[in-house]
Amino acid sequence: MKAEDIENYLSQLGQELLNRGIHEPIHLLLIGGAYMLLLTNTPRNTDDIDIFWLDEEEGLQRAIRPLQEGIVAVAAANQIDPNWLNYMTQLLMYDLVIVPDGNLWKAFGPLHIYVPPQEYILALKIFAGRDKDIEDCRILLQQVKVGSRQQAKILLDRYILPDAQQNNTETITQSLNILFGKQRQQLAQNDGAEQ
Repeated sequence: MKAEDIENYLSQLGQELLNRGIHEPIHLLLIGGAYMLLLTNTPRNTDDIDIFWLDEEEGLQRAIRPLQEGIVAVAAANQIDPNWLNYMTQLLMYDLVIVPDGNLWKAFGPLHIYVPPQEYILALKIFAGRDKDIEDCRILLQQVKVGSRQQAKILLDRYILPDAQQNNTETITQSLNILFGKQRQQLAQNDGAEQ
């Protein structure tokens, strides 16, 4: 999926929700690769659009069936994976992260898409630590005021819950080492010790 595809599919989903009688806003927070494509102009594609729900339980219950039907309709119309809008991310991460309110980015009918601060995405990407996340971190680090391991740790403390950090210490440490040069320094020290 490219940036223009993402906006197109979200627009179609907004229309599908209207067609299903949904007029009250559904508030979703955009994260992941779709965020990177749309808000940082990252030169890559994404397989899906990761979102967090910003609505309370009642709003979620009201909207879930029409949303699921709309997602399937957009997938069928565009011949894309029916899991193109990934709202399961929140179920996997709800007890690991703090979800900020974000700011309204765009509304597609009743579908209101919010975006978090770039620092939030940076914290999530450091926490995830996959190769593509590290590449995204490098892009984000050019756009945010985070220039040290200590500043990155402050972001992690703000957005990633303590138990989640403790359970993922190895991944977080590796991400921070790669991004802030600690790993390269340790490798150089180890090379010197072996000689």
